[in-house]
Amino acid sequence: MNISSVAYTAFSSLRRLDIRRRADRGGLRLAFLSACIALGAVAHRAPAQTFIAEWAEADIGRLGPTGLALDTVGNATYLYVADENHGRVLKFDLAAGRRVAMWGVTGEGQVEFNRPFGLAVDPVSHDLYIAERANRRIHRITNSGTYVMSWGQLGTGPGQFNEPIGVAADAAGNVYVTDHGNNRVQKFRVTNTGGTWQAQHVATWGGPGAGNGQFNGPYGITLDPAGNLWVADGFNHRLQKFDSDGNFLGVVGSAGTGEGQFITPTWVSFDSTGAYYVAETNSDPSNRNAPDISHQRIQKFDANGRFLFKWGELGENGGQFRLPFQVVVDATNHAYVSDYYNTRLQKFSLGTTPPPTTPPTTPPAPPTAASAQFVNLSSRLHTIDGNASRAFIAGFVVAGAGPKPILVRAVGPGLGQFGVGGALANPRLQIYAGDQLVAENDDWTDTVTMRATCERVGAFQLGAGSRDAALIVTLAPGSYSAHVVASGGEGVALVEVYDAENTQPATQLINLSTRGFVDTGDSVLVAGFVVNGNTPKRVLVRGIGPALAGFGVSGALTDSTLKVFSGSTVVAQNDDWGTPEAVVGGAAPSPAADVAAAASATGAFNLPAGSKDAAIVVMLMPGAYSAVVSGANNSTGAGLVEVYEMPAR
Repeated sequence: MNISSVAYTAFSSLRRLDIRRRADRGGLRLAFLSACIALGAVAHRAPAQTFIAEWAEADIGRLGPTGLALDTVGNATYLYVADENHGRVLKFDLAAGRRVAMWGVTGEGQVEFNRPFGLAVDPVSHDLYIAERANRRIHRITNSGTYVMSWGQLGTGPGQFNEPIGVAADAAGNVYVTDHGNNRVQKFRVTNTGGTWQAQHVATWGGPGAGNGQFNGPYGITLDPAGNLWVADGFNHRLQKFDSDGNFLGVVGSAGTGEGQFITPTWVSFDSTGAYYVAETNSDPSNRNAPDISHQRIQKFDANGRFLFKWGELGENGGQFRLPFQVVVDATNHAYVSDYYNTRLQKFSLGTTPPPTTPPTTPPAPPTAASAQFVNLSSRLHTIDGNASRAFIAGFVVAGAGPKPILVRAVGPGLGQFGVGGALANPRLQIYAGDQLVAENDDWTDTVTMRATCERVGAFQLGAGSRDAALIVTLAPGSYSAHVVASGGEGVALVEVYDAENTQPATQLINLSTRGFVDTGDSVLVAGFVVNGNTPKRVLVRGIGPALAGFGVSGALTDSTLKVFSGSTVVAQNDDWGTPEAVVGGAAPSPAADVAAAASATGAFNLPAGSKDAAIVVMLMPGAYSAVVSGANNSTGAGLVEVYEMPAR
């Protein structure tokens, strides 16, 4: 039988030692710690938002805020707000914290608006574009409220609209509009010749559907720092990215409530670091009795698409929303959210002011499946010195064209800061390539390089003088195993494997495999992993039990079950690999044929037809995940958890 390289490295040793896990009360709490803290998921390290103020403008009546736009003129920064309910646009001076202008009434004339939605500032003139949903037109006024031009009417032809919602403008005079009802984007070139303003239609792309470049209810459109366009494809539960000519570049997101998933994304905005924020709501925010009405939130991702943090829930207090339509972030790292059904704006502090950045001079390469990769892998076991059945060995694979620096840690005492009891007092770490010892460490060395590397990859810092083990080793592509030696004791230890140079995609971590004893309750078998990048990654995850008997392992689980978590949300699950299982709001179930093909593509050993092993092929957004293996009906026994990066298709 052809055992995969990742399974074989750890499994060949584990098979001889007959590894089993003993129950410990740290169980799932530590398991999720490994995916969210010990793995260094950025969600743990990101600054939390702090509610500062509510702007409801009581003197003019409650707002119906939709689109937002920021503009800096000299030393002053202004926030423009589209008030859909009252047919007007408001202008705020952010330094003074007050409204300085208000224009418009509901109507069809000049500087009259009917359901104004999206706003965009022309970066050269500082004029303002307003997308009028009900007037089916784009309106342009100066930043002092003087009429400049408008264009559009109801229809499906070039320059015609059916509910224009989003608008964006670049420095070259191009204006981009999401034509919501026509499920498309239109591009225009705005010119002024001898005092005559004209909007010339340049291109149209899209059309109804769920394929790449198609739309189902597009909302906001935004230019990123590189000049690419991002569209919130609302009812397709995703963001789509295009270049300025409408060429499709990539998709971010899928249907669901996990990190990096969306129900109805309405807008995406960028801050000065290139990080982006997605405002999203439920399927029908107008219906208070909708089953998913509680889903009201903002998600933040770094410039590489890695999930950072989220905030928001249904409610009327600070930090709660009911249809957060758009979020924008100013240069002082304050966020402003249009909270539509709560008829207000909310202001938040996002922590430390980000350093200024210079936009790249050339657009980045289009994202591909290879843009997403594993950067962190971890697993946890209870180990006993001198007891072969309680040894701790985890396997991993480095793939690519050249050597890569890897940070590997065996953490015992360091778990105490997270309230984990029974931690191993003095772990020793050994790295093997086959039977050859290539590196080892007993007590980690506190150096500037080690601390800087931990900080860069997002690993929590170890205590000075602690007896945890850690090393940075450059490994050639191949299969490796990390062995934790208990050094005369016993306890819970955590093995972590980090890509210490995740800017080099040519060589990367691709697989993780850990075998142990699967108990009940909190003491199930868990592996944590982090997907980096800016696009989804196809991953094969397996929870092996019965198939281990074919390798001579006694006491294996007779029926294993598998769940993949994003935080505390189940995004995929399976009991028997030949029978797909759906998760409400999660990924589509993977047919048995896909699972078998994935095993072949990754080199994983084949599962017997009809076996009660569990396996899933799932598309995962960048973020932190946990793969949890347990026994069906509270059964126990030896189990193997495997996580494989799927090759790009």
